[in-house]
Amino acid sequence: MQLKSQEMRKLAPELDPLRLGTGWTKEDLGKVQVMVESTYGDSHPGSGHLNVLVEEVRKGIAEEGGFGARYYCTDICDGESQGTDGINYSLASREMIANMIEIHANATPFDAGVYLSSCDKGVPGNLMGLARVNIPSVFVPGGTMNAGPEMLTLEQLGMYSAKFERGEIDEEIQSLQFRRNSDEHVVERERSINRCTAFGENHRSRLETELC
Repeated sequence: MQLKSQEMRKLAPELDPLRLGTGWTKEDLGKVQVMVESTYGDSHPGSGHLNVLVEEVRKGIAEEGGFGARYYCTDICDGESQGTDGINYSLASREMIANMIEIHANATPFDAGVYLSSCDKGVPGNLMGLARVNIPSVFVPGGTMNAGPEMLTLEQLGMYSAKFERGEIDEEIQSLQFRRNSDEHVVERERSINRCTAFGENHRSRLETELC
């Protein structure tokens, strides 16, 4: 069976030297080429750790004789932009992620793909992009963050904020809850553990993926 990646090398002779300049070896060029796409970035805890998983995926691909090429299109966090004009970009970002995956996979064809994401727009965006690309593919979810002290979740912090705005609790109580959930060790733990516990689009999409 002729691999798509090797057909592309014949059609575009400039491809090899450009990839060599990116750090590929001559041996890598002739291997099964796998696009490893993720939403890794510093935008929020759900994507901030995905680079670690990306490298684990690449190790597995290398062990099987292939080469994993890293591609990124990070996502935004609804929780960070909620209640501001920024939330208007939320759904649009999902479409852009899907578009970029389609572009990455078809501009220089790959033989297979692995997709890593975690959150409300990253997961459906990756699945939409995966469906558009006609290559063998695997989706890898990132995991779930732990709750903070006293099992506080991000959703509960939002509840305390709303109660304060309505005058149902005073500033001292609100500040206490926010401090409890922003201790240095808690922030570091949440950053390393992934998406929030809100039952949103990411959960639904991941459940659907497991059922398919």
